[in-house]
Amino acid sequence: MWKDGALVTRLAAVAAALALASAPAAAQVTIPEDQELAVGRAVAARLMAQHGMVVDPDWLAFLSGLRDRVVPFSGRTQVPYRIAILDHREPNAVSTPGWIFVTTGLIRLNPDVEAWAFVVAHEVAHTARRHVAQHVARAQAGQIASILVAILTGSPTAGDVVQLLLRISTLGFSRELEVEADREALRMMVEAGFDPQAAVRTLSWFNEVTGRRQENTHWAGTHPGFADRVRGVQRAYEEFPSRNLPLRVRYFRTFQPAGPVVLRPQRLSEHKDGWVLSLAAENSADRPVSVGVMEAALTGPDGELPVRFLRSTFPADVPARGRAEGLLVFERRTSAWPAALVLPVGTGPERVEARVDLSSGGPFVPPAQPATLPRPPALP
Repeated sequence: MWKDGALVTRLAAVAAALALASAPAAAQVTIPEDQELAVGRAVAARLMAQHGMVVDPDWLAFLSGLRDRVVPFSGRTQVPYRIAILDHREPNAVSTPGWIFVTTGLIRLNPDVEAWAFVVAHEVAHTARRHVAQHVARAQAGQIASILVAILTGSPTAGDVVQLLLRISTLGFSRELEVEADREALRMMVEAGFDPQAAVRTLSWFNEVTGRRQENTHWAGTHPGFADRVRGVQRAYEEFPSRNLPLRVRYFRTFQPAGPVVLRPQRLSEHKDGWVLSLAAENSADRPVSVGVMEAALTGPDGELPVRFLRSTFPADVPARGRAEGLLVFERRTSAWPAALVLPVGTGPERVEARVDLSSGGPFVPPAQPATLPRPPALP
């Protein structure tokens, strides 16, 4: 359990001054971004000073690779999400504006890749939803300025405030904010192409491997407990169709030549009533090339009948020496991933049936990054 008994009395006084408990949980008051990041730097510096850092290039690269897959779907990409490893035996993950920390204790639990994706996405969500900033801004209006001045100037009175914010980050936020972070992590995971069931598996797995030994830390905190968090993400996923969110997503780096045209599938998402495929095409010919969108079909695995085409935003022609892109929507009969896209491509009477492989998709890959999903390095 991360706490300092000598600070309890002073922290209680600071907590009262911040008025965290009395503020409405759903309040969206916040502070300017530069001040929020300054608070984050102060809390991060205290964490690093208290526990020390582990500089492991392989693990930092692995965790950064997962961060880069989920941050584009966070809704807040303009702020930094630096990754660091704390030398601490308790399994934990901590976020403060601008920083994400994991402990060596968490690394030694050896989560799988998708469990790590959920952990990282959960911590990204705290910053993306500005949870620390909300805590600071819920102080009485006249005290916000003095709190920030103390932190920004390094005043001796800032120590207690920073320590309180550190405790909020390490021991967990309120029940409502933790549930919100879980829901946002689930959404980001799905949008980034990870298995949505990984959220439930991860929370259940942490419950098994840690038990009550972690009850006072962020990942097994009692606000809320694991059972509540599992039910929460299950309910959140059940609400995806009503929120028009995809149930599953795959991304592609493959391409298929078809005469002078190169077809590039980009993203395939499963929705309640259909499959939505994002497709791009590049034409190297000196004249337009037609794409038979209305004759397009998805083929299923194991020789299933083609999946019926419904509608499209993809143009009928790819311009000469040009590019076209759009969405193709197909009927959804089963939850089995389609194996290929089939559609005719050609100029005039010269047409070929292009078959674009859709079986090799995976999580989102940022530009100029390795195409394969990173794997955890050997344990330190």
